[in-house]
Amino acid sequence: MRNSFLSLLIIFLIVLLAGCGQQNDIFRYHHIPNGRWSSDQTLVFIFDSISDKGDAYRVDIELSFSDFYPYRNLYLTVGRNLNDSVMHIDTLQFALAEANGKWLGSSAGRLHQITLPYLQHVRFDSGKTVRFTIQQAMTDNPLKGIEKVGIRISGE
Repeated sequence: MRNSFLSLLIIFLIVLLAGCGQQNDIFRYHHIPNGRWSSDQTLVFIFDSISDKGDAYRVDIELSFSDFYPYRNLYLTVGRNLNDSVMHIDTLQFALAEANGKWLGSSAGRLHQITLPYLQHVRFDSGKTVRFTIQQAMTDNPLKGIEKVGIRISGE
């Protein structure tokens, strides 16, 4: 009885401590049906009620892709309206594999996950809804192998 209580207490403390480091992280994801991302499919990510305590945030793009993805890199068109109503557009290139073809990020079988850094030291206006848009900017239409795309906002 005492051992099971102690085991439960240790598990509870581990879960509690593991969660402490990620309290400020906000995630939004879009699943890409059948791993086929059409070039006219715009993914929209809306964030509201982001703290305005003067904290700086980091914005990352989270990507899950399979071995069926045919390239070492990925071009994305990313839009954002952080502190005004104007949508600012960036065309970005990210490496997904090394020159020898080894996938970057973490892998589980044929599925790979990578965090792509986008913005750093971002501050948000109080009460403003923030919107991000992402489109694939590759020549393939549809682009095969992309399974999930997301935005993560985390405190620095």
